[in-house]
Amino acid sequence: MTDELANARADLAFLRTLAEGDPRPSAGTGLLLMAAGSLYGLETLIHWLGVSQLIPVPAWIHMAAAIGGTGGFLLTLVIVLWLDRNQPTGTAMRKAYETAFQAVGLANLAMVFVFGYNALRTNDFMLWLYYVPVVFAMQGAAWFVAARVQKRLWFGAVALGWFLSAAALGLTMGQPLFNLVASVSLLGLMALPGFVLWRQARAAD
Repeated sequence: MTDELANARADLAFLRTLAEGDPRPSAGTGLLLMAAGSLYGLETLIHWLGVSQLIPVPAWIHMAAAIGGTGGFLLTLVIVLWLDRNQPTGTAMRKAYETAFQAVGLANLAMVFVFGYNALRTNDFMLWLYYVPVVFAMQGAAWFVAARVQKRLWFGAVALGWFLSAAALGLTMGQPLFNLVASVSLLGLMALPGFVLWRQARAAD
């Protein structure tokens, strides 16, 4: 009787998984976070090396890092969207927190226009720097939603890290340390969690 009950529960869990899908993030989500964190983290690290004058960094390297970071991420985005075009959408839980990340991405685009346009209009690059902590705070908000939905403590730790990093950027605004804070945060709070999520999704597959 005990074995039959255990088998019935296993069958029920299997059927529920088929009906609802996997609540964990897709491999594409992890790959995008990993790519964005790595590319932008390396870009800001190069900027920090230049502005801190630890090593001479020519202007063309700064420009190449900026173009390479954005271009590399856009290329990764196109590849991931193509590979995930036939993937199931997953559970309502998964849709909820993945939608939070998508909403943050759209909000970032709006903030790029607001800060970028006004930085060009006023010829004040400092305005553009204020965009960065805004992005970090929004990333924290997305991870906070994921933590509440998934009830995973490490998601909450990542969210807290983003909020603290946004505050640290505010304290180091206009200083060489600003770029180092941004680089460490992107690598540790975006690239590393993205790698973990990607490995979890791959292991599940």
